[in-house]
Amino acid sequence: MLIDFFTKETSTSSFIQDVLSSVNYDVTVYDSIENEFYTSTIPFSPIIIWDLDSFTIENEKALASLREKNPDSMIFAYAEDTTNYGYLCNKYADVSMNAADLRVHLMSKISKLRQFIEARKIFRERMALLVGKSPAMEQLRKSVLKAMVNSGPVLIQGETGVGKELIARAVSCIYDKFITVNCSAIPENLFESELFGHTRGAFTGAQAERVGLFEAADGGAIFLDEIGDMPLHTQVKLLRVLQNKEIRPIGANQSKHIDVRIVAATNRDLKQAVKEKKFREDLFYRLNVIPLKISPLRERKEDIEDLANYFIKQYQAEEETYTLSDKALRRLQSHNWPGNIRELENVIQRALCFANSGELQPEDFQIENENSVVNAEVIPEKQPLDISIAASNLVSSSASRYDEFREMQLEQERIFLKGKIQENNGSISATAEKLGLLRTALYNRLNRLGISVKDL
Repeated sequence: MLIDFFTKETSTSSFIQDVLSSVNYDVTVYDSIENEFYTSTIPFSPIIIWDLDSFTIENEKALASLREKNPDSMIFAYAEDTTNYGYLCNKYADVSMNAADLRVHLMSKISKLRQFIEARKIFRERMALLVGKSPAMEQLRKSVLKAMVNSGPVLIQGETGVGKELIARAVSCIYDKFITVNCSAIPENLFESELFGHTRGAFTGAQAERVGLFEAADGGAIFLDEIGDMPLHTQVKLLRVLQNKEIRPIGANQSKHIDVRIVAATNRDLKQAVKEKKFREDLFYRLNVIPLKISPLRERKEDIEDLANYFIKQYQAEEETYTLSDKALRRLQSHNWPGNIRELENVIQRALCFANSGELQPEDFQIENENSVVNAEVIPEKQPLDISIAASNLVSSSASRYDEFREMQLEQERIFLKGKIQENNGSISATAEKLGLLRTALYNRLNRLGISVKDL
């Protein structure tokens, strides 16, 4: 294994070299930064160790160059005190710590460095499936990478259909074992047996010993999907697993030690569940060591184009070629996607079943209107003067925060819908018909916008 080490001669650097040499790692030491460092096109090693104290002036420029030219390399950055380098470490390094901690880290992880590099390749392949270039997705990728090289419990939160299992698999790519548990699909009376196993004769019907899913995942990772649906009595057992790293099958007299990376996911608000006494507070904090939040698709509509094209390539037949027209893209972007990425995938797959090869048009997509934003295609070019002026003033307003901008958008929609209802003499049915919406969909939208039909 080749390692590039950028450092001056210090006691810490000598220790690190000795540790690496003891396991036959080939280390190249660079004690200065020459101009060739920035101009060379030859990639560096898969593992790069960077001493922040040795190159204080060059740190940011050099690390930025390393990250840009070697995106697949794992960068370990350390310093006697990392307080002053927090910004650099978060932006460019995969692992950062003070010199004392790095010594311990290397001693405990040195034998697994090869596994980390191999896992990183798998990680890249899996993260390639996480399509999108929005700021939220870029930040998520960075967070997942940092979570991968740590061993603490991970809690993934996001709505149904955003890809929580995909993130869980990326976080756990260093492990050979990956056991998935759907907590919402296990009957309450079978939870303990499924997770922790049981001995023969432990209860009526237990005719043979059963190995639980936690024991089956020993040495690997276990993914607890929809953890918010786990019964309270099982939450107590899970808390013990997190605290003591041991399980006790039903009917057994002794506990078994296990080494399992726990990754949990939920589409529920667990903090609210804690307040309602439906989820244990101590378990929440035990699980929420490394929190990962996946934004819903409606909050990152700039990703829709990339996702749609990805699904088109995935589902189109080999002899056919489809592209997305500008009008079709606008229609996709006008929908709120309550089913998130899974719904978009289904819409694209359905369109390819019926559309002719070529450019996809808006009419090729069968999208439910109940959760759609009013489509730009059905808005007349000329609106009543007072509505146009109000909307124009709203757009020209300055918003310094996203929530302010979002409220401006909602206010525009309120103005538009009020004007249309007034044009139709207060008739919801007539307004819905002209807008191409179902009557119930328009009522639902008005309720969400806080518009009282009686006032109109």
